[in-house]
Amino acid sequence: MGIRLSGCVIHGDKRGRKLGFPTANLSIAPGVELPPDGVYSCIVWLPGQTTHHGATASVGNNPTFDDVKERRVEIYIHDFDGTLYGHELNICLLTRLRDMRRFSGLDDLTGQTERDVAQSRAMLAHHALTGLLP
Repeated sequence: MGIRLSGCVIHGDKRGRKLGFPTANLSIAPGVELPPDGVYSCIVWLPGQTTHHGATASVGNNPTFDDVKERRVEIYIHDFDGTLYGHELNICLLTRLRDMRRFSGLDDLTGQTERDVAQSRAMLAHHALTGLLP
């Protein structure tokens, strides 16, 4: 797949943090074409680092929450604990894991997010073993 995006990390609604999956919300420049809504396995380059980190990305308007009207790009960086507000992130979406969908509640959303992250980790490990990662 290999869709590259970049954007400045901005404050979001902090819902991911409350669910145990803090995300970096990217402000994407106007006119940049986003990929179809969904959940993706991806890699991200953090400021000042030359190596990449595995991540799981959400592209869309978070249909579980009725107050989100605009499409968003939210990145959960695996095994990362830090603050990135105001920093530019570069990401590469590698594999589309599933469609964006509405969940019946936060428990269902959290359970699916856990499965998404596990699947993303597995995809990234496969890409690393087969030499598909940079």
